[in-house]
Amino acid sequence: MESGINKKLNILLINSFMPSGSPKMGMDMYKALAEENNVDLMLKYPMKSEVDILSVYNRGEYFFIRVFEFFKGKFLRFLNLLSKEKKSIELPQYYFFGIDDANPPVSSKKILNKIQKDYDFVLVFFWQGMITSKTLFDIYQKMNKPIFLIAADMFPMTGGCSYFWDCDRLEKQCGKCPGLNSSDENDVTRKNFLYKKNQLEKINCVFLGNTWQNFYANKSGLFKKIDKIYPIIDENLFKPQDKEFLKKENNYSGKIILFFGALSVNDERKGYRYLVESLQLLARKRPELADKILLLVAGNDTELPELNGFNVKITGYLSFEQLAKFYAMADIFLSPSVQDAGPMMLNQALLCGTPAVAFEMGTACDILNSNTGYVAKFRDSEDFYKGIISIIDKSKEELDFMSKECRSQSLRKYSYKVFRDEIVRVYEEAK
Repeated sequence: MESGINKKLNILLINSFMPSGSPKMGMDMYKALAEENNVDLMLKYPMKSEVDILSVYNRGEYFFIRVFEFFKGKFLRFLNLLSKEKKSIELPQYYFFGIDDANPPVSSKKILNKIQKDYDFVLVFFWQGMITSKTLFDIYQKMNKPIFLIAADMFPMTGGCSYFWDCDRLEKQCGKCPGLNSSDENDVTRKNFLYKKNQLEKINCVFLGNTWQNFYANKSGLFKKIDKIYPIIDENLFKPQDKEFLKKENNYSGKIILFFGALSVNDERKGYRYLVESLQLLARKRPELADKILLLVAGNDTELPELNGFNVKITGYLSFEQLAKFYAMADIFLSPSVQDAGPMMLNQALLCGTPAVAFEMGTACDILNSNTGYVAKFRDSEDFYKGIISIIDKSKEELDFMSKECRSQSLRKYSYKVFRDEIVRVYEEAK
């Protein structure tokens, strides 16, 4: 196998889960890199795919593990019911997928046994349920090649949580974890953070994130090298389409379509209450728009009683092809998330030529500007409302210009080619 400048690189891409949601990005990464390089994709479990996959577990092991985890969950819930202590160990909004890097969910030995080639570098995305810093160290010990880390959340830079909200403990090597209701300076998150730091110091790794992620990755002090990368999106699938034709086809002609993903009232991370407050402000301050606006909600049936003053349509489950059509049909995409490294839907919407409104966090800090939408002040419902109105009130000519800018700026930041070129650049600087 060849390696070097202007030659095909040999790349190992590790992704714990496939193929839906954020993990779909793993396949997009594979396709982008494989256009000009030799790429092997390693997953935790086997799956049907158009590409060859190195799965850590075979189908028999996969079935056994799923059955075991099912009954284990039932047993643990039964023990909790019998327990006299009624206390929450982990607060759910912090999303703890593991607080013990020294004991990865999948043994390093099983992963190393699957690595039978000499690669130029390893690219890791979506760690949960498969690898930890110990795995990375063990891989580096075997290969002695750079490892690049692309994170779907904040897990790589903390002592265990995936979303840290207003906590600044990662600047202090964690400990006193609010997600664990802990007052102990040397609790399990501090010990895990220090273990992670010890492992990462010994390997040549680069953390790759957007501006928002990199700001916190820097504060954590865990990474010697940090560089920028944008979430890759399939530009051939997510693309502009004839908006008026799509509206007519769906009997939405003449409507101003505000599109957003299905939101859980109980998931504070997704910003449901801020969206509701913003839309209620819109109804109150611009009542003449109420009959013109259609709220289109992607996902399964969702009860949104707070929005009864609007015409609301729930789409149900959407394939990625259907989702792309709804983005293209919409006039504005709304992204009220307040804790998210992405969200990926924001990038998808812009590629479809649809301007968006989002809070100042995550990928919005890099891809939203006055020509592609509106960046609202963090957790400021009134400013989010102002963003919606600022786009609704634009002329057709201004909206046409914005649509073209959404597409062209997106292609310059996170097309397949740009992603591939940026990864190669990082490799040339890191090797």
